[in-house]
Amino acid sequence: MSVLEIRDLVVRFGTGPRAVTAVDHLDLSVGAGSIVGLVGESGSGKSTLARAVVGLVPLAAGEILLDGEPIRTAAGRPRRELRERGRLIQMVFQDPYASLNPRMSIGESVAEGIAAGRRADRSARQPDVRELLERVRLNPDDAHVLPRQLSGGQRQRVALARALAARPEILIADEISSALDVSVQGAVLNLLREIHRETGIGVLFISHNLAVVRYLSDRMAVMSGGRIVETGPTEQVTEHPRAPYTKALISAVPGIAAGAGGISRRPAGAAGA
Repeated sequence: MSVLEIRDLVVRFGTGPRAVTAVDHLDLSVGAGSIVGLVGESGSGKSTLARAVVGLVPLAAGEILLDGEPIRTAAGRPRRELRERGRLIQMVFQDPYASLNPRMSIGESVAEGIAAGRRADRSARQPDVRELLERVRLNPDDAHVLPRQLSGGQRQRVALARALAARPEILIADEISSALDVSVQGAVLNLLREIHRETGIGVLFISHNLAVVRYLSDRMAVMSGGRIVETGPTEQVTEHPRAPYTKALISAVPGIAAGAGGISRRPAGAAGA
């Protein structure tokens, strides 16, 4: 498994005096086979960071490395073979419907995610498609249905299957449960945890929900104003926060007192299938 490193990353929107710095000289790493939870209030720059890592927004400064090799940088384009390694980082977005082509069946969407070098003929990809749908607990016989025919939880499972189709070594999950009904959130989170356990894939899990992050992650990073203000083992950060912002974030959760062990290890709905 690979190690993701984000070094001195800066993302700006606009130019001149009106430019807005969304990510400000940020350092973060996701160790091989670990789950790192990234928390922070809305507007802190979490999703912008995720999009920068997968190449959806340009970098103003800094670099993204995979196993010590730069795959994205603000100072010129890395060699083609290194850019190709960037495909080993895949992202699952908050809104599953917006991330899927509404005119493509779910089987076609998953097949599109399979590297052409492995299965150049689309028809030859069907066994892989069936396996991926089964892995995310969907019926492979429903591969012909369109996204609009599925529930939100089912669509998020399709998006997860499509990301896994590329055989990534790093998965970025950006608020993947926040758009779902509470009754299905736990099932999707448990599925992600199960996939991590089976594959050893590294995960950057982004959420504003401290209970969910504690349930899933080994390490936690707290983001505010485009910067990481605190990082460490999840239990340490939640039970003994050091940064004033982290303390304020935890104290803002009803019924939770820092250091009292009040954040449940099981989020609402986690018992769901």
